[in-house]
Amino acid sequence: MNVSEVSFVAAAAAAVSGKALPAIGQTPARYAGCAFETGADAPDRPGVFVLTTELSGRAHPIYVGESGSIIVAVSAVLAANPVLKRLTAGVFWKVSPFTLDRKHLVEELVKEYQPHFNMAVEAEKRASEHSPKHDDWVRDPLELIARF
Repeated sequence: MNVSEVSFVAAAAAAVSGKALPAIGQTPARYAGCAFETGADAPDRPGVFVLTTELSGRAHPIYVGESGSIIVAVSAVLAANPVLKRLTAGVFWKVSPFTLDRKHLVEELVKEYQPHFNMAVEAEKRASEHSPKHDDWVRDPLELIARF
């Protein structure tokens, strides 16, 4: 999927859901009823982050994540995915010291906003879970005989 297709998907999802999204750079921004901060640099603290792309001046979520260090996780995610890096126009974060709270918030944000890059990761996980594991299969009949 190219950059314009991802942008179109994000815009269509927001239009269908009818969600009011914050403007790029707006602080505090509200996602799923929670206040998120933004600024030049994300903090080196545990929390949840939302990578957004700008469409019609609004911050559409394209990836949601959590980490023990927001700045480290954001840097790693953007370094690992050049397309995501090109699309990202803003980073919003919410500091949260509790791992379980962060995981629940990420699940809620992904469910509500269906960010493209989270959906792609989920689809990949489901595909790998449903593919048969052949590690313990015997590929050679002589190997089967040798096992007995």
